[in-house]
This record gives sequence, C-alpha cells and structure tokens, in this order.
Amino acid sequence: MRNGMTPLFDQKSLEQWFEHFQSKAEDKTLVLLQAGGEKFIEVARRSGSYKDQTGNLRSSIGYIIAKDGEVVKENFKESDKGTDKTTGKYKGRRLAEEVSLSHTGGYILVGVAGMEYAAAVEAKGYEVVSGANTQCEKYLRDTLKSVFSKI
Repeated sequence: MRNGMTPLFDQKSLEQWFEHFQSKAEDKTLVLLQAGGEKFIEVARRSGSYKDQTGNLRSSIGYIIAKDGEVVKENFKESDKGTDKTTGKYKGRRLAEEVSLSHTGGYILVGVAGMEYAAAVEAKGYEVVSGANTQCEKYLRDTLKSVFSKI
C-alpha cells in the first residue's frame, strides 16, 4: 500500500485489458475499412457510365484490405456483362495486391479499377472510379468523425 491507496489491479491485468482493447479496436477498424471498400465498389460498379464490351473494366473494380503487408479481406467479382471478364478480375486484384503489399505499417484499403485503360476512359468523361473514390473517402471521414465525437 502506497499513500493509503491499494491498487485494484496488477500489471498483468492492465496489460490484458490493453491487449483486449487493441484487439477490439483492430476488429472495428477492419469492419470500417470493409464497409468503405464495399461503398467504393457499389458506387463504381453501379455508376460506371461506360459501355461494357469485354466486361474487363467493370470486373477489374474491387478492393483489398491489408494489414502489415498481408491481405486480410478483398472483393473482386466478374461483371455480369461482357465477353471476357476474367482478365479484368485478375488484373484488378493483382494491381490492388501490389499496392497494398508495399504498405507494411498497419491497415490499408486499396480500391482500384485495374485495367490499364481505366484512366483513359475517365479522361474521355466517363465515370469509372473517381466518384466512387470520393464517396468512399467521405463515408470513412464521416464515420470516423462520428466515432471520435463520442469519445
């Protein structure tokens, strides 16, 4: 007993509580990033104003979440329309994985349109992912503000 006070916990209990808190925070972070990724692909796949021919561009839209350089979640799927589609899914996933694995410090959400001509399609005035990116960022920012305003 020091200064008339007796601690109600020991060092081990305190460390266990911090580990539990960190684990819960990481779980919530993953849920938030996954919701952001789903928002990204929902908007990008729905609002793409270009016409599908092969289906590759729409199939290349997706996201990967990585933690410390390891992929933990992803969502890529083939388009309903088009003649090929598998090439786009493969290229989108490969690009997102390449970007995500270069980030080794914590979590990262990478949303992509993985076909090499995606930027050229947007440059012609068609919506591919720029609007989806904006909405995803807004969703994440607003959700984080809401969470931190309660602390």
